[in-house]
Amino acid sequence: MPAIIHNRENDAMSDERVDVVVVGAGVAGLAAARDLAGAGLRVRVLEARGRTGGRVHTLHDGAHPLPVELGAEFIDVPGEVWEIFRAAGGAAYRSVRGFWSVKDGHARPLDYRTMEPVMERLDSPPQPDVTFAAFLEAHAAEFDVDVRAQAVRYVEGFHAAPVGRVGVAWLAQAEEGTAGGGGDVRHQPLGGYDRVAAALGAELDARGMLRLNTVVHRIAWKRGDVEVHARSRTGTDLPSIRARAVLVTVPLGVLQAPPDARGAIRFEPEPRETLEAARALGVAHVVKVVFRFRDFIWEGLEGLEEDAEAKFFQPEGGRFNVWWTPSPIRAPVLTAWAGGSAAERMEAEGIDVVEQALEELAGWLGTSRAAVEAELEEWHRHDWAADPFARGAYTYVPAGALEAQATLGLPVEDTLFVAGEATRTGGMNSTVEGALGSGRRAAREILEALGEG
Repeated sequence: MPAIIHNRENDAMSDERVDVVVVGAGVAGLAAARDLAGAGLRVRVLEARGRTGGRVHTLHDGAHPLPVELGAEFIDVPGEVWEIFRAAGGAAYRSVRGFWSVKDGHARPLDYRTMEPVMERLDSPPQPDVTFAAFLEAHAAEFDVDVRAQAVRYVEGFHAAPVGRVGVAWLAQAEEGTAGGGGDVRHQPLGGYDRVAAALGAELDARGMLRLNTVVHRIAWKRGDVEVHARSRTGTDLPSIRARAVLVTVPLGVLQAPPDARGAIRFEPEPRETLEAARALGVAHVVKVVFRFRDFIWEGLEGLEEDAEAKFFQPEGGRFNVWWTPSPIRAPVLTAWAGGSAAERMEAEGIDVVEQALEELAGWLGTSRAAVEAELEEWHRHDWAADPFARGAYTYVPAGALEAQATLGLPVEDTLFVAGEATRTGGMNSTVEGALGSGRRAAREILEALGEG
């Protein structure tokens, strides 16, 4: 009988000592771990879910004409994420503009440039910082009601940030660039956004550094020494892992959760300034439902010319801010999106979001609910607010909290590090590009702190 050889490097049930534990296998955690492992450090990546990618969540449904993006959907081209995606065999397509206002079966072209004077005013944000709602009120005499309403729909839709809380200083930074696939030209990935996570994690997985279904619940630490405690997804305690440093890349909503909440992490001792900074930031809530139909039911809208570019539909009224198609790709798919206050209200009221979306869709198409359901084949969604390992979609910065955002990403005693889109300053948070950059920034800080840089 051959001897059984126990390899500590790959034995998940043995006590371990490594250089760095990375908590979370989203884009930030994977990017950091790849750089750290590439520098020769022993790394363990612990992920609570049974998949990598975090809030990049691609569903491959054989009946669906395209991969279904339940999380991030738009990609920055050019950008570092794009380069990783392209090198992994991915391709992107350029979305058409095609903005339309819709109501009762009628469509009319929607020109977002009407709100440009409002957004251009952000070039010189007021001091001290104020909310976007207060900013609009202060400039009410300059812009008519319709222009202000359009600006509100844009901020709550694109940034998913409630205008009564989001700060103008952060909005000014976010509007300077085109991060998140925004701006005048938008791109969407083909083949699934999850190619990015797969590419970042491939070598880590091959080397036994990546562990899924591992829920970290406690981190005990002191300078130069960390002990990470985790359970399996079924609740079984796993052997702790010792390290010289720990990198926490969980979403902001998880950092804000009480220590005894499902999916939350208890820190011993508590990094007071880090967690206070986390609590000062805002978690953007989003409701997103992807519908597949038998036919292109929106093409019957009156006023929508034949062969018109039809990408984004903004209903007049309703709870969903915007709907979009995969145009110019021809696929009978519609995505319903609600962000900011609209999403928060639906969550608070316990609204069945699929039912709500179908009802509103019938309304702005000017048809019956029965007619819509007769064409409906399938839908998909993921409830990010109820997901204990996300507790929201992404981050916005409330009025006066820019300093807190910078504080969140600061190393603590060269031992406890934090990364993730929430820590990316300069208006780049809330994006995959921002998450990637934050992970690589944290990896450089760790290498320097451990004397490996």
